[in-house]
Amino acid sequence: MVLPAIVLFLVMTVYPFAYMIYNSFTNLDLSKSGTGQFVGLRNYTDIVRDQLALSSIEFTALMVLIAVPVEMILGLALSYLIRGLFAEKALRSLFLIPMMVPAAVGGFGWKMLFNFIFGPINYFLNLIGLQSIEWFGKINTARTAVMIVEIWQWTPFVFLILYAALQALPKDILDAGKVDGADGWRLFLHIELPLLRPILYVTLLLRIIDVLRTFDSVYMTTYGGPGSATSTWSFYAYKVTVSYGWNIGYGSALCVILVIVSGILINTLTRVLNIGRELGLSKE
Repeated sequence: MVLPAIVLFLVMTVYPFAYMIYNSFTNLDLSKSGTGQFVGLRNYTDIVRDQLALSSIEFTALMVLIAVPVEMILGLALSYLIRGLFAEKALRSLFLIPMMVPAAVGGFGWKMLFNFIFGPINYFLNLIGLQSIEWFGKINTARTAVMIVEIWQWTPFVFLILYAALQALPKDILDAGKVDGADGWRLFLHIELPLLRPILYVTLLLRIIDVLRTFDSVYMTTYGGPGSATSTWSFYAYKVTVSYGWNIGYGSALCVILVIVSGILINTLTRVLNIGRELGLSKE
């Protein structure tokens, strides 16, 4: 009875992944004839000399180091501040709207909002006496715009997990803290936040994994521009293999590197943050 599911898993997941690894050692290029020969590690060594790939690494790292912490802080703040407010349920539903909007639709909407000529954001900047900003015309502003889109889209995800975790905290511990004189900020800082630590770590890992494969927001807003300033690693792999080239071998090497780096990063964070122990999955 399980065999059809196993076969489907092998055909749809294991085989494509193994085939991608194989192609990463070949010079397969669908735009050229007579390709597909084994070239060893040449694709991997070419990545080190590829300035576009290095630029993609830089922006992907910035997304991890800037966008993810902002999402975690905002999500935690919203989950804490919304409790007990008037119309809490309505506000909770409104906060989740960005996450429910398809990434392609949200990216296209933000592209119009950031438009230099008729975008509402520049319009309001002009109302308060500031000059219009070429959001997608300069490196720093384009990167900022993509991060804003990513933060807007995925802060609700962090909020949803942490809000549910706050609601599920043991009441007896919180009541004991109140009896001992802890209230408000001190109760959150010394009791609730330590209890949330395992969930915070898991949420952090999930967001890092997701940011490493960011594609939709870049595709719908800047398309990696200006130049390659906002090209993430996933988006660059897409451009190499599908957009402006059909270099399957080199694109497969890029994807393999992404898998390896993601695995190493997540495993390192898991060990450093001791997530297994925090969740009670390890006795070490």
